[in-house]
Amino acid sequence: MKWIKRIGIFFGGLYLLLCLLLYVFQDSLIFHPRALAAEHSYGNYEESWIELEDGDRLHALRLRDEPAEGVILYLHGNVGNNGRSLYQTKSIRGLGYDLFLVDYRGFGKSEGVIDDENDMTSDLQAVYDALKQEYAEGNIFIAGYSLGSGPASYLAANNSPGGVLLVSPYTSLVDMKNRFFWMFPDFLLKYSLDNAANLAASNCPVIIVHGTDDELIPLDMGKGLSRIDPTRISLLELDGVGHRGAILNTAIKEAMNKLLKR
Repeated sequence: MKWIKRIGIFFGGLYLLLCLLLYVFQDSLIFHPRALAAEHSYGNYEESWIELEDGDRLHALRLRDEPAEGVILYLHGNVGNNGRSLYQTKSIRGLGYDLFLVDYRGFGKSEGVIDDENDMTSDLQAVYDALKQEYAEGNIFIAGYSLGSGPASYLAANNSPGGVLLVSPYTSLVDMKNRFFWMFPDFLLKYSLDNAANLAASNCPVIIVHGTDDELIPLDMGKGLSRIDPTRISLLELDGVGHRGAILNTAIKEAMNKLLKR
């Protein structure tokens, strides 16, 4: 029977090792930044910097729409930088609102690295606070795609924006972890980004856009979020559209325009 005990010890040790590896390398699994040199030029787009409490800075692009009634803060997914955001936001330009694109720590020209969830939420609260110095809060709208839906819903729960557009959102990163790594305990995850809890705590109008063929974040998550408060949160399903296709779909402009006119 000793061999059974040895096998149990071996697999138990292997499991603990995998738990440790998941904890240590979860940042690399979640975030896929594309850093850019400080001298990188975005051409004629207006660039700005948001100063953070620890001295690091977040890089942003502002696309002005004169005359602008307010601003749309765009929070991208877990890949790329503001260059990709320029491509993803083509459909929500020209709506009478400025567009503010910001990179998280370590993405694009933004400084520092993301170590935990607070690095995202507190950083983007600083961005939001900076925008409130220029725009009436009721005229600040937030659009969050994929990973960006988490900090977008956080800002909605802790502020009073005019509205929020979530494209391909998850219920929480814990739920996403359990889709792929269900065998590991939840407490290993440093990031929860709980959209469900944040939307329940918010009071602004929310439109969710989700593809029926999303291969990464299932439509059921978008449906679950819309059921939190059906009178305030609406769901637009994109038939036959996958994860990446959702943010590029022409329906995004229609949904954003509807939100702006509420």
